[in-house]
Amino acid sequence: MNKIFSLTAEEDFSLVIRRGRRAENQFFRMSWILNNLNLSRYAFVVPKSVDKRATVRNRLRRMAKEWVRKNIQKRNIHQDMIISIKKESLNLPRNKFYEELAKIFRNSAG
Repeated sequence: MNKIFSLTAEEDFSLVIRRGRRAENQFFRMSWILNNLNLSRYAFVVPKSVDKRATVRNRLRRMAKEWVRKNIQKRNIHQDMIISIKKESLNLPRNKFYEELAKIFRNSAG
């Protein structure tokens, strides 16, 4: 995923957490807020409570980023989003991981 699609500024991150809408399922937690840009920006969070090994957390993060990269053109809503990956998603097969991620993204379509 291109760097311009990353939500990195601390004030933007805080704004999404404080004022953003939320959706949650068994595997993911998402916060989002509309932005005035011509693109959506994303942040992916995998807490250490999911797994103490960085390699495992990075794999989950990369899987989520890859799904967003492949599906980013399908969205015409410009939002800042924070996707937090829960421990329950650790043992999901890749296709089920993507399916559950798609479900929570559909909840943020408005």
